[in-house]
Amino acid sequence: MGLILVQHDTDSPALYGAVAAAVAVSRNCGFMHIAAHFDTARHADAEQHVVATGGLAASGLCWFERLSGKPVSPPATVGEVLDAARLADVVVPVHQAFMAEADATSMLAESANEVINVVERGDHFIDGETDVVLAWRDRFGRVVLKQAEATPAAAMKIALVGAESDHFGVYPAALASLADAADSLSAAVEIDFIDPVDLRDADAGKTLQPYAGILLPGGSDMKNVAGQTAVAAFALDNSVPIVGLCLGMQTMATAVAWKTFGRENANLAEADPDADIKTFRAMAGEKTADGGLLPEHRTGDQITQPIPGTRLAALIGADTSIRCNHRFRLNPELVEAMQMRGLRVAARGVDGAIVDAIEVIDHPFYIGMQGHPELSSRTGAPHPLIVAFLQAALLRQSRAAV
Repeated sequence: MGLILVQHDTDSPALYGAVAAAVAVSRNCGFMHIAAHFDTARHADAEQHVVATGGLAASGLCWFERLSGKPVSPPATVGEVLDAARLADVVVPVHQAFMAEADATSMLAESANEVINVVERGDHFIDGETDVVLAWRDRFGRVVLKQAEATPAAAMKIALVGAESDHFGVYPAALASLADAADSLSAAVEIDFIDPVDLRDADAGKTLQPYAGILLPGGSDMKNVAGQTAVAAFALDNSVPIVGLCLGMQTMATAVAWKTFGRENANLAEADPDADIKTFRAMAGEKTADGGLLPEHRTGDQITQPIPGTRLAALIGADTSIRCNHRFRLNPELVEAMQMRGLRVAARGVDGAIVDAIEVIDHPFYIGMQGHPELSSRTGAPHPLIVAFLQAALLRQSRAAV
């Protein structure tokens, strides 16, 4: 029984806990983490990993869930870690740049049975003392336990909206989920990053024309909303397969609202509190059909109910659990008018009070989910929504080649 510290001197939030997770899984040990603190002005999505039981934690903790198949626990105190280590072997990540408590590292080190200092060498991480390889990182940023095989030349281009530095260095789960889906289809995919902050509406066509499909990720940074919505509008008008995750669904629905109410009128309340038509508004204080109150913050594993007959219902089962992290919902007063422009509600949650997914009828693939399906993806077990999206992109690619 004992405490194993894995010290990794990195300034990448996406690697918080990554190598420690690999060590824990390789040795069949327990895994715990203590509170972390990030500069969210620099890395807005550094603490956007949704814990199954509710709440948020460091985004890099997705690697423990991906490697172990087990949910990560909420942050523990130093005392809780020491108590657990008396009963079983426990691995704890230490990233000095991110520790919320300045003296936590020294307190843990005093009782540690082993300290592993991680060194990065190219595409792998080694134990600085023994030179033993602890984990690898593939070309999609996935932290894995064995070296990735060489991949064939990419035959299909997919656009992942967001800065490359964010997807590799801050919130890695969306990129990893795309790679999981591509592997399952044996599809050679090249993923390009489209920074929504730099995207101008008028340039969307030229920028997005080369891509067989587009993924709109989630995120907490509202400066991405205008560019994301412009991307969604292009995909809607040009029949390009597109999938949206959380904020991505919100901007996809807003693109439909643009067609319904006018481009200058509709926007997310979170992004533009002064918008004439608020496509998504805060749940706080709003009532359910039976007179109860909606949660102010819907977080953790939640049940979503796909609507029979929708495309989404053919992909996921009834009463499916999905990780959620949102404080806003699709404005129910707008749904009927948006349905006249092709929107279809594909899933609902909280006894029907919240639209959990949308799709567009007569479009090759236009589906967004309010939750985070990327957090349910694993190597060898991709999320079916993202697999279906890539299948639609492959179909578009094959038809374009004829």
